[in-house]
Amino acid sequence: MGWRDDWPSMPDGSEYNGMQLLPLVRAGKSPFQGVWDVNLPIREIEEHTNTKITDIATVRKGSNNYGLHLKASNRPDLMARLARGDVNMPDFDGFPIEWQAPEAAFEAAVYDLLRTEPAIRASRLIYHRVPVLHPGPNRSIPLDLAGRRLFVFEKAEGRDKVWRELSKPDKLRLLDQLATVQAALFHYTPPLDFAQRHLLDRLYDFMPETLSHPVAPTREFWLHVMEAKIDATIRNEGALIGWEDDHETVGPGALAAKKSLLRALPHLIPRETTDGSLYRLALDHGDFGVHNTTVKVTESKGRGPLVTSLFDWETGCIVPAILSDPLVAVDPVDLAADERGEPSVARIIPKEHASSDMERYTGWACHYIQSLYTNAPDYKFAIQAGKDIRH
Repeated sequence: MGWRDDWPSMPDGSEYNGMQLLPLVRAGKSPFQGVWDVNLPIREIEEHTNTKITDIATVRKGSNNYGLHLKASNRPDLMARLARGDVNMPDFDGFPIEWQAPEAAFEAAVYDLLRTEPAIRASRLIYHRVPVLHPGPNRSIPLDLAGRRLFVFEKAEGRDKVWRELSKPDKLRLLDQLATVQAALFHYTPPLDFAQRHLLDRLYDFMPETLSHPVAPTREFWLHVMEAKIDATIRNEGALIGWEDDHETVGPGALAAKKSLLRALPHLIPRETTDGSLYRLALDHGDFGVHNTTVKVTESKGRGPLVTSLFDWETGCIVPAILSDPLVAVDPVDLAADERGEPSVARIIPKEHASSDMERYTGWACHYIQSLYTNAPDYKFAIQAGKDIRH
């Protein structure tokens, strides 16, 4: 079955439009029939939020999740995010439970952590459940949804994916909003106990099994992390290197590169400043951009769009301030800063664009980075100080 559900079609062969889901379910014509039971998340959400779901206004398809806009009997609207992949599917080949469970736990912890940080505008989580792997072989479609992560949020005002419909001035106003949120995130220092619980899991493959140094906002600790990361990536001669499917092993060349990297690290990583700002703990979103925000577009002249929520923190991580990533994704480019801290366009999809398009994208990057530095002047210094280790 692969790693996620296919989006369903209607009996006439047309693609399901995401509307009228509850009436279709009640009539026994659920578009998802035979794949997952829509009644199951409704009952689970009702039980854990003490409400009655009266309607599903829309259901949408994301890369990894369904998004369900829920109407409730006694509270404001909810947004439910249900994974499109179930770890208990037959022949499931998506991210294994060993990745998914800690990832879901981390994301939930982030929402709880940032609840008292309104400037970052993290979505307000109401209920969540991590996926659970059933024991034994998986030979049939699961009858429950235990293998799918489920998150339920208060629905923020506004909509996502508004970038293309905005006017040129409103695009710049939205970039100002995003820069304000990014600056607030850069200035936020997560508690030490939070970092102690989650930092190792958020290093991603290839990661060491343990860290021998206690988590601390110091140059010594982050130097140890980088050394451990290199050692976990390039192990002993003959060990696998890279992804398993590549069947590559560590040879003399890789070992020589490893030794060179380890010798170079102390010279690449800068000395700490007197205020201790370069190695303080920082929380990175991991996929910061307009596609992971809810935006309220107002008609009031001069007010412009307002970011009301920032969601999808599952690829977030904990880094030293010098490795904090200022990048913001808009459509169809990523706006970032180069090693000198100057505005840059990091990615364009598709790659073929006219020179006039590049001029516009560069203008967006300049506006965003200037606004970011206005809100966080120390961000540019951190990027410049860490340019060698970032490279």
